[in-house]
Amino acid sequence: MYFYTNTIGDYTNDSGSIDTASSSSQESYDNTSIIIDLYGEGHFDSDDGDDGDDGDDGDDGDSDSDSDSGIDYDGINVEDSLQFYSEKIHNKYYIGLSHIYNSNNSQQLLLSTSVSAHVFFKHSYDNINNYLYYYGLTRIPNHQVQILQADIIQDGGFEIVTVVNKTHWLRLVQRHWKKIYKQRNEIIQQRILPENLFYNEVHGNYPISISYLPPLHGMLSQYNNTDSVT
Repeated sequence: MYFYTNTIGDYTNDSGSIDTASSSSQESYDNTSIIIDLYGEGHFDSDDGDDGDDGDDGDDGDSDSDSDSGIDYDGINVEDSLQFYSEKIHNKYYIGLSHIYNSNNSQQLLLSTSVSAHVFFKHSYDNINNYLYYYGLTRIPNHQVQILQADIIQDGGFEIVTVVNKTHWLRLVQRHWKKIYKQRNEIIQQRILPENLFYNEVHGNYPISISYLPPLHGMLSQYNNTDSVT
């Protein structure tokens, strides 16, 4: 299991007791995969925070049985229990939520909770987003589902699941492909003009300005220098 901090700064396991040794076994289950069309583009670019789960509702309490509009989040948890309780694997990708923990003048991004790909695609985005909120280690305001890469570290005998947020790469792919798609359409529209079709018949190729269609391959080459990515 992964650990979180209590009020005095110790890391504890899910039962609330202080653990002095990390688990040596990790289950291989969890078929979470990352694909380009994992989400609609709007889910990650929204800044309105109108999901209604900002943690200010006094009816939320600390119960995990919260539900919105009759949605049974306990049922989702039972359905995905193998993923929920499984040991997380170093460098593996997960769909879930993360939160910032401040310790010794430094910040760590910790895994709050995750969901399997099968359950993620079975339910609506909003239901999964709220399920992760209710079952996370802490209530995260303005939460959005993220793509996270596990980075398991050892600290004083404890195994801590920190994560690296990879969601920004999906945003970059969406943004650049949208730009390239527009450029390709403009070039194709130019190619079908009669004068350009005639030019192609005579010379065997189109004019230089429309001879090249931007490809998908290499569209992120400007980010080869990882230092430029924030």
